[in-house]
Amino acid sequence: MENVYLFFDDSTKVESDKVIISDVATVLCRDKTLQSKINALKIYSFKGKNIGKNRDERVIFTALKVFEIISAEYPETNLIHLGSCDFIIEKNAKKPSMAMIRVKTVLICLITFFGSAFTIMAFNNDVQVHNVFSQIYTFFSGKESSGFTVLEFSYSIGLGGGILIFYNHFGKKKLSRDPTPLEIEMRLYENDIKTTFIDGVKRNNKHIDVQ
Repeated sequence: MENVYLFFDDSTKVESDKVIISDVATVLCRDKTLQSKINALKIYSFKGKNIGKNRDERVIFTALKVFEIISAEYPETNLIHLGSCDFIIEKNAKKPSMAMIRVKTVLICLITFFGSAFTIMAFNNDVQVHNVFSQIYTFFSGKESSGFTVLEFSYSIGLGGGILIFYNHFGKKKLSRDPTPLEIEMRLYENDIKTTFIDGVKRNNKHIDVQ
């Protein structure tokens, strides 16, 4: 009996309506011919309910259902499961035009820029940073502050530099190879979405499982 190892990711995206095992799992066995045949097995077909609606289609599959499909075709195999027990298959909708992507990017940049600027100004005004700097400057120099001294200049440079160092990201460049705080939060957010989606679908018994 041939040992067949299958590793499942918790989520996979496909472009075609037809989903085969190689789309959702990594298959490994000594018999490479058998491995190729298993990779080519069809496990699901999207019916295109959202065609023309520009929406993604998603289904929840269980690893046991994949095992059932393989065992029906190749009963003399010993299937060994690795990875996720439940996984999402997502068919991507039609990609928006580059013009629309650029418009959205510009809008997000403008909202982020002006929102951040307003937040920083509101904070500075609330804690009266200007008065604090003025008193510090007068205390050490004995002169009245003009409102733009080395303190204000250092504060402005330090604020921008601190943000760059904290987020470890400027354009496409990174200060180090470590993931940025933004990337970490996005991964946690994606994992929470996947877990919630899988739990919700399974609770309503709408996932694809063995009969």
